[in-house]
Amino acid sequence: MKDFATAALPWILIGLALAILAVNHGMERQQDEKRGAWIATGAALGLLLGVVLNGCGLWEDHLLGFAIGPLWGMALAALFTRDTAPKDKNESGQS
Repeated sequence: MKDFATAALPWILIGLALAILAVNHGMERQQDEKRGAWIATGAALGLLLGVVLNGCGLWEDHLLGFAIGPLWGMALAALFTRDTAPKDKNESGQS
């Protein structure tokens, strides 16, 4: 059972991260440079997380940490993207 879990873990992590990115891409958000920079920062921090997880010995193959780390970093950055567009006063009900 342990062999099955360790073999399936990377596939489950990849599928979840891609699902998050696909749902976020499907939402009609404004594509601007700040959002792209936010996702690139998430990928860089995810790469560092992947290296840390490689050092902990989570996977037998270090390539998995280098691949899954940035993917999860981008997915988390897509979830927590800050909206930088200014709000219109008329939309909030104020005149």
